[in-house]
Amino acid sequence: MKKTTSKKLSKRLLQYGAMSAAAFGVAEANGQIQYVDIDPDQVLNVGDDFEMDITGDGTPRIRPANPADLAGGNAAIVFADSAGAAFVGFSSGGFQYPLLMAEGDMIDSSQSFTTAGERGDLNYYGCNYANSEWCGDVTDGYLGITFQFSGNTHYGWIRMDTDVNGDNIMTIKDFAFEATPDTAIAAGDQGLSVEDEVFANFNYFTTQNNDLELRATAPMQNVQLHNVLGQQVINKALSSNTETISLASLNSGVYLATVTIDGANKTFKVVRK
Repeated sequence: MKKTTSKKLSKRLLQYGAMSAAAFGVAEANGQIQYVDIDPDQVLNVGDDFEMDITGDGTPRIRPANPADLAGGNAAIVFADSAGAAFVGFSSGGFQYPLLMAEGDMIDSSQSFTTAGERGDLNYYGCNYANSEWCGDVTDGYLGITFQFSGNTHYGWIRMDTDVNGDNIMTIKDFAFEATPDTAIAAGDQGLSVEDEVFANFNYFTTQNNDLELRATAPMQNVQLHNVLGQQVINKALSSNTETISLASLNSGVYLATVTIDGANKTFKVVRK
């Protein structure tokens, strides 16, 4: 059976890049792992693909795809859409095969990677190709990635489900990357340690009056909001464990809020109606 290499995929791009753009800006400032939960999970039916502009500089680096015109619609593909992007994996017979990684596997310079900027085949016609690492029905598999940003190398992971020859859908659940250049990250590592304890009982919600209500067991120190372009629109000092932030001055849309408690930061999505 011969693989086709057509790239005539659906142009219905499911954009997520703007939000992760702002997230990257926050991560760079914090110098730590930046975790982004895709909520709700992004489901790719046959013919869909999903651009991930991870760094927010207008360059889509990773693009999971469920193409309709490859392997009779029975293929799960990931594209490295920039020259510096690649996947933990290997090359064989002129094709690139990303590894199916497990939680805790390390992603760093010691790993072998697919050819930078080249398409990776998760699986193709189900399990008919021996090199397909994402063979059959995969739940909570980890795709190891590397990419270039501002001339530096970064490592990260994407958590996905694939079901080729079953329901023929792909599901993109979340991802994380290390904002510090040339620094290893473990698959599934959300960078939550001190933050977990500090923010254990932290809650937030927006009201009908477009106020952001913040609740914590310890006094909060600061809140920042960034728009989808990564621009800071609110920066306010806080001092109590119950705070109200007016969003009235902001345009309707989605923002990333970062709250600081005891020097630890938590970033989450806020919708201004």
